[in-house]
Amino acid sequence: MVALAQQVLSHALHSNTRSSYNSAVAHIHKFHQRLNIPFSLPVSADTLCLWMADSADKLRYPSIRAYLHGIATLQTELGYPNPIQQSPLVWRMFKAIKRLQGQTVARKRLPITVNILHQLDSHIDITNPSHLCMRAAMWLGTCGLLRAGEFTSKHHGQTPPLLQHLQFYDKSSFIIEFKRLSSVVPHYMSLNLLASKTDTFRAGTTVIISHPRAIQHMVQYLLTRPLHLSRLPLLVGDDGQPLSTATLVRFTQSLIEKAHIPNSHLFLGHSFRKGGATSLHEAGNPDSLIKTMGRWNSFAFATYIETSLTTLIKAGLSMMKADKPAHDLPDSFWEAMD
Repeated sequence: MVALAQQVLSHALHSNTRSSYNSAVAHIHKFHQRLNIPFSLPVSADTLCLWMADSADKLRYPSIRAYLHGIATLQTELGYPNPIQQSPLVWRMFKAIKRLQGQTVARKRLPITVNILHQLDSHIDITNPSHLCMRAAMWLGTCGLLRAGEFTSKHHGQTPPLLQHLQFYDKSSFIIEFKRLSSVVPHYMSLNLLASKTDTFRAGTTVIISHPRAIQHMVQYLLTRPLHLSRLPLLVGDDGQPLSTATLVRFTQSLIEKAHIPNSHLFLGHSFRKGGATSLHEAGNPDSLIKTMGRWNSFAFATYIETSLTTLIKAGLSMMKADKPAHDLPDSFWEAMD
């Protein structure tokens, strides 16, 4: 019965999280070995404080925090007290390390908006099947508000979307068979994601893409593929393997440089999702709709939306309309503002 309970409990964490927590145990184990101290569970709060002090110049504080939670989770599952809750000194030591190291500046990601994609289209070689694949992937990512890892392969062994996970529909929402794509213009398409960050129970999520250019580019790409092999990956690289995130990011950055758009290195895999949210916002869509289309459980997506400098300046100037003396300004001033 105990073994069964432990087996059920093991499913509480994703395999990637469990692997990260195992790394925490390995790191603390090596700390014991260097000091010639026998390692055993539970690890005391005092030992954790010594380990954190020793790791302050070896690990960044986010890693230390993750390792702390790893140890705490393991000990709790084994029936031992949670060392973080047991001793306030453990968390105070962590806060001290965080202050010493300073706040980590997150790597900025610029949004790949629909406007940017239009600029990149002119640099696509339409005679190159690889370019057609990349173009279809870029438009799919932005217009579907997708994380790069949801439609490309981030690591070996990951199963990306297959051809059978993409469907095209007419205006009556009837499915259009792939063999008819050369003669019928789809009204929208859907992509079935078997797993995503917000799909906790892995029930699958369907993403709707209706942007005509995204559909057109996907159709043009698919017409170069053997569509009868539905179990093949949807997006395939030059090597015949599933398109990797790194390959797509490198290609996109190269086009951004050709288009003379600055800071190409700041356009990364998450830029497609961010660009989709920004594009919807710029088109005047309400936050509730952006939240739904991006599959967000909260309004945290607001941090994804990039507001242009021009918009910020106009917003600041608009406050002058509420300033009574400002009404003395000539009409030509307000015309210039608009």
